[in-house]
Order: sequence, then C-alpha cells, then structure tokens
Amino acid sequence: MPLKLTYLAAVALTAALSGGTANAAGFTADQAAAGQTAYNSNCAQCHGKQLEGPDAPGLAGPDVMQNWATAGGLFDFIHVAMPPSAPGQLGDETYLNIIAYIMQFNGAQPGDEPLTADPDKLAAISLPEETKAGATAAAPATKAAAAATTAEAAPAVPQAFTWGKQLPGGPAPGAAAAPAATTPAVPQAYTWGKTLPTVAAPAAN
Repeated sequence: MPLKLTYLAAVALTAALSGGTANAAGFTADQAAAGQTAYNSNCAQCHGKQLEGPDAPGLAGPDVMQNWATAGGLFDFIHVAMPPSAPGQLGDETYLNIIAYIMQFNGAQPGDEPLTADPDKLAAISLPEETKAGATAAAPATKAAAAATTAEAAPAVPQAFTWGKQLPGGPAPGAAAAPAATTPAVPQAYTWGKTLPTVAAPAAN
C-alpha cells in the first residue's frame, strides 16, 4: 500500500530535503508596515483594527493560524476572495504585505527575505510554528515590561482631596505627630526602684 503523506508533511519533507525550514521568517519589516496600511484601508472595516473581527472572522490567535496552516493557504484564499467589494483586485504585492502584517500581529518576527508569491515558498511557511516561535521570543520582554509596571508605586493622594476621610493605610486626618522617643538617662537598675526624669534620646549620627 503506497505511503500517503498529508499536505503539511509533504511540505515539511520538501523543506528538509532542500535544507530549508518550515518556519522561516519569510517577510520583512517594511512589508509588514505596508501591510498594516493596506489592512486598515481594505480589511479593518470588517475584521477590526485589532484583527478581532466584529463583523467578520477574527484574524488573530493560534486557532486562526492553525486553521490556515501556511502562508500559502492564507494567500490562496484572500487572493481570490478578499475584499468582498473587490475580490482579487488588490494585486499580489498588497496581498503579500497584508499577510506579512497578519503574521507580525500574531507574533511572527520579520527577517531579511521578503515574502513572495512563489507557491513553494509560501507553502513552506508554517503560520502556527512561525507565530509561536515569535511569541516565545518576545515573551521575556513582555514579562519585564509587566513587572516594571507592577513595581511602580501608586501616586499618593493628598488628604485635601479625601474630604477629611481616612485613607487605607494612611494616618488619620489631623493626627498629631508622635512625640520623640525618650529614654532614661541612667539605667533603671541603678535607681533603687525610683523613677528618674527622662530625656530625649540622642540624635543618631
């Protein structure tokens, strides 16, 4: 019985035999920037500014990337069906730029090689793997930024703006300052039970 390979397995095998990788970056930062402009003009009205899809399917998240599988699968669809008002009319370059932007939005990192309409190269770019690898690489910076935000102290609220009410953890309004600590001038053990006058503790050097 002949061995049957799935489409993705065949792509991976082809990439391995050719010395390539199934999750090469495949697009440049310039393409993603141009793709954002094109997306906002042609796609955002239905798919949302943040690719959340209020009036059409969302384009962000691992499930979406898994659904399309490869850049080739996404290109094949939007190249003939999008936008609904002018399907297939944006031109290869614009569609490729939009795909680059969608990939970058989902965490993929740009590289030096531009995305092209070559079917073999598009089929060799795994959307799930590329976006997962990009998100993993960006995770440390994201965690560091979150930690820095958490570490920032909350701004103090002047008591004048609390209408005289006690703030959590703060001193009661109008509370007098505690008197300076005092200490006996002579150890009590040497006074034969009598209480000696106290003096202010010496200032710390």
